[in-house]
Amino acid sequence: MQKILVIKLRHHGDVLLTTALYHALHTQFPDAQVDTLIYKETTPLLQNNPHLNRVLCIDRKLKGFTRLKAEMGLVLNVRRTGYDVVIHLTDQWVGALLARFSKAPVRVQMAYAKRDKALWHACFTHRIVPPARGQAHAVELNLLCLEALGVNPRSLRGEMVLRPSAENLEKADQLLSTQSIDGPFVLIHPAARWPFKCWEDKKFAAVVVHLLNSGLHVVLTCSPDPVEVAMTAEIERLAREKTGNAPSKLVNVGGQMSLPLLAALLKLSKFYVGVDSAPMHMAAALNVPQVALFGPSWVQEWRPWSDKATVIYAGDFGPLPHPDSINTDDTTRLLAAIPTEVVIQAVDQLMK
Repeated sequence: MQKILVIKLRHHGDVLLTTALYHALHTQFPDAQVDTLIYKETTPLLQNNPHLNRVLCIDRKLKGFTRLKAEMGLVLNVRRTGYDVVIHLTDQWVGALLARFSKAPVRVQMAYAKRDKALWHACFTHRIVPPARGQAHAVELNLLCLEALGVNPRSLRGEMVLRPSAENLEKADQLLSTQSIDGPFVLIHPAARWPFKCWEDKKFAAVVVHLLNSGLHVVLTCSPDPVEVAMTAEIERLAREKTGNAPSKLVNVGGQMSLPLLAALLKLSKFYVGVDSAPMHMAAALNVPQVALFGPSWVQEWRPWSDKATVIYAGDFGPLPHPDSINTDDTTRLLAAIPTEVVIQAVDQLMK
């Protein structure tokens, strides 16, 4: 087995969780070339990954003939490479067709009910059937594909990999120095891609105030999305309203940094507090202690893959809709039932 391609066309957190599979493939087949195919916007999470030879991309910003040309070029690239194994971890047809046209002797699919069609199955040689939803973590589900290669995935722990560069660690250190952060700090990323995964601003602000009053610096971050920037700014405003002591201990750099720089900041932090989003998985990959707030998600599947994580589930404090019934356009903060004092108790444990 000389060349292996893993296809993971999903969001940032999903791609980061797949790094445990790359690590396992490298360990089990140390002489093999391991490549991956992902969406272009998720590539920053694979910078400096020591287990990958090539990162192939699909650019979703391309449209029409330009995109068709790019994807045809990708098909030819995959065909010419001559992969021995192609593992397709998601349900997009482009990945299935790439697997089929690759001519790889081993082509592995993860079973999806909506893809239980003859044409789909014809693209693959092996089919992995996962356990019922909510019975396994996403890392464990990815590792199941190793069964097709004669490896028992249950014998592996699974280790995610995220390697901030020396350049970004230096930039993060300079950023902290510029902002007068000269002691231990907690990184808080309160936002998520979907607002229904978020906690209430006033409650997050109360946690910020508690941390500041405990003598820690707090760094607030978020993506450049205007909704997330506004949410983070409101949390900062509420926190500053409640405390007048050493306001420079609170820094908001929301919307101002790349994912690699965020990884470097996380690496330098004392611990992390946030919701079900990509930075939560980044903290887990970096082995940073954290408090993670969850709402109507499959918690067992998407919780932080870490033994240094405290998970607080909104369903323990009030009713939640079923994860499969969620409208992702819903702007209701479905984590509202989580009490502030429960989160403060969790961060107090990390401060000890």
